[in-house]
Amino acid sequence: MSYKVYDSCKDFLKKYPKTVAWRIKTHSNVVEQHINDDEVVLFTFVGQKDTNLLLPFYTTVVVFTNKRMLLGRKRCLGRYFYSSITPDMLNDFEIRTNILFGSVEIDTVKEKFIMGCLDKRSLTIIEDALSKYLVDEKLKYLKKEKS
Repeated sequence: MSYKVYDSCKDFLKKYPKTVAWRIKTHSNVVEQHINDDEVVLFTFVGQKDTNLLLPFYTTVVVFTNKRMLLGRKRCLGRYFYSSITPDMLNDFEIRTNILFGSVEIDTVKEKFIMGCLDKRSLTIIEDALSKYLVDEKLKYLKKEKS
C-alpha cells in the first residue's frame, strides 16, 4: 500500500526549490495512513499552513485524491494534525504573491486555510491542479445529487 506521497512531495520541491518545507517524510506518512485503498492520488504539494515566515514550523502536505482533499502535518511526541475535505465542502480559492513567496487560500464551507511560503513559480501548477480538481469533483457531486 505505497501511495508515493513522499516521492511526489520530493519532486515538487525539486521543481520549486524556493518553497519552504521541512520533515516532508514524516508529514507524508500522516496523509498516507489515511488514504483509502480505492482512492487515487491526483496531485500533491507541500508548503506552510501559514504565511508568516517567523513561524516556519507548520509544514503541511496537501493531497488531492479522486474522492477528497487531505492535509497532514506531524507534530512532536506522536501528535499530528489531519484534515479531510470532501468536494462538496469546497467553495473557491485565491492565489496571492508577495515579494518573496506565493500563497494559496482555499475557502471551504467551515473555514479558510492558507498554504504559504510557496515558490512563486509553483502557483501556476497548483492553480491548474486545484481548478481542475474543483470543477471535476463539483461536477461529479452535482451528477450524484441529481440521480
